[in-house]
Amino acid sequence: MSLRIGILGAARVAVYAMIAAAKDVENVEVSAVASRDPERAKAYAETHGIPLTFDSYEAMIASDDVDAIYNALPPNLHARWSIAALEAGKPVLCEKPFALNVADVEAMLAAEARTGLFLMEAQHTYYHPRHARIREIVQGREIGNIRHISARFDVPIPETADELRWDGAVGGGALWDLGVYPLFWLRAAMGEEPCLISASHRLNDRGADIETEAVFDFASGATGSITCSMERKFAAWLNVEGEAGSLFVDNPLSPAEQKITLEKSGAATEELFTGRPSYSFQLEAFRDAVTGGRSVYTRGADSLKTIQILSDIRALAMER
Repeated sequence: MSLRIGILGAARVAVYAMIAAAKDVENVEVSAVASRDPERAKAYAETHGIPLTFDSYEAMIASDDVDAIYNALPPNLHARWSIAALEAGKPVLCEKPFALNVADVEAMLAAEARTGLFLMEAQHTYYHPRHARIREIVQGREIGNIRHISARFDVPIPETADELRWDGAVGGGALWDLGVYPLFWLRAAMGEEPCLISASHRLNDRGADIETEAVFDFASGATGSITCSMERKFAAWLNVEGEAGSLFVDNPLSPAEQKITLEKSGAATEELFTGRPSYSFQLEAFRDAVTGGRSVYTRGADSLKTIQILSDIRALAMER
């Protein structure tokens, strides 16, 4: 029997992160979509072959035709509706950023504990075999002790009146939308938490950061940095410098370009991985956690740490 998933919000991210993934994963189907705009929900469902539409989030969450929820709403609505779904008896896969402050994440985790249901953050890159290999190289010291690890994610996002990512009030901005990725890549690769040293950003008049930079130290002695921008041309990479070599990953979040470049003793080699999208691996992990109790990494305490660091970056940058 298939796990029937309902999408909260007729969102662009759901097209590839959930709808396409569900077609590639056994025993999973997208059964419904909810939008506060009935016409938008109807058009979205017709375009993507979704059987049911709802004109309220409450109605879909309560439906017996939905077994689990994919929360693709704007970040400022993640906590409220993830909690509501859990309390309605539905496990949740929630898009990133998990929430916009530590208090909201703690409330989400309390609802998970109270209901005994499953709540997972959609950090899809973690579940692809390429990222397992990255962790093996870095934490296994294949390139020696790590000296510096850095990551960048820049995406040119047009500034329009209806583009939520340019509106700080709903959780827009480079840090929340883009910076969550390179921060997660650093944390997952190193297997230890960074200590924030400095942060800076440039804001627009709606309170959204156009670009942000942050610098870290690690207890192991490594240094680290992340950069994100909504203005610069596209760039996404992870670079790790060790005492005995280096690791470079071009576009670590790509669901298609799956390779790494490893340099040791002056010689560079490429390692190739399956081009199967990371979203498919993530959905399999969610399905197996919901139906079979599989343990996953991107939940609970890890999500809380991510939001704490992002909040600290924002606060420190505001002091400048």
